[in-house]
Amino acid sequence: MRNKVILYITILGLWSIANASITKEIPTLFPVKQNDKYGYIDNSGRLIIKPKFDNAWDFSDGFAAVCIDDKWGYIDKTGKYIISPQYDWAEDFSEGLAKVTAGDKTYYIDRANKVVFKSQFSGSGYFHEALAWVNIGDDYGYIDTKGKKVIKAKYEWTGDFVEWLGVVRIKEQYGYINRNGDYVIDPQYDNADNFSEDLAAVKSGEKYGYINKKGNIVIKFQFNDAGKFISGLAKVKVNDWWGFIDKNGEYVINPQFSWVDDFSEGYAVAKIGDKYGYIDIHGKNVINPRFDNATGFIGGVAKVEINKKWGYIDKTGKFIWEPTQ
Repeated sequence: MRNKVILYITILGLWSIANASITKEIPTLFPVKQNDKYGYIDNSGRLIIKPKFDNAWDFSDGFAAVCIDDKWGYIDKTGKYIISPQYDWAEDFSEGLAKVTAGDKTYYIDRANKVVFKSQFSGSGYFHEALAWVNIGDDYGYIDTKGKKVIKAKYEWTGDFVEWLGVVRIKEQYGYINRNGDYVIDPQYDNADNFSEDLAAVKSGEKYGYINKKGNIVIKFQFNDAGKFISGLAKVKVNDWWGFIDKNGEYVINPQFSWVDDFSEGYAVAKIGDKYGYIDIHGKNVINPRFDNATGFIGGVAKVEINKKWGYIDKTGKFIWEPTQ
């Protein structure tokens, strides 16, 4: 068991390094609120961009969406406007594109603020692997980064493309399609998640299990709920309790928590009673549960809530930014 734990710790570290360049960037600046204005701190708690915005999002693709006087634009990590505030709404950049709204029109723009295409859809998502889901009336399909419909809108629901497969629902059953819109795994499940590390959590009847990309069951249906595999571990729920399994379906951390989040940078959020804290790969409390809410560690810091105010802690549990309104 000890050797298995050491192996998982090594995997967690290597996975974080290997995936830093292919997943959403590890942020070095974090939004904070002070005197009703938003600015940004670094992971030591030092104020880097002074609070002057009415609202502010996380950095994504090197830019952060910020709002001032009811108009949204984008800044870089020096606080300089790359796209001046001019939109009524703005979302994160994803794969070089961001969705913005001006009046009653919605566009996807590039990092130079050039309109790439106008959205003609009831709803649409972020780009993942160069595809984004779109909602046309009551149906869902996919577009490419030019706005072209590449997979016909004929589904009741669609998720993001992850690991080159998209999860879709039709006739209340979930399955998986490839980029041509062909079924790789026919709709047959009562619920389904995206693939992660070549496995996906799916629900049949009242229980969840895991399948591979051939549709073979690799971990039998036995859980009341189940999450994605991240760094070789997946959170699972048995009765009212959450724990973690490995890819063999063996428990690495027995179900014992009211709720858990995925592991991130070696720690996972865990709820004990009505408070949130953090556990390590052994299931040991490394930051005692004292928060009203908590998020995973990214870039060495985590955002936590106390008395309806949010702040940031480091991996010792020390506040680098005290909770503010």
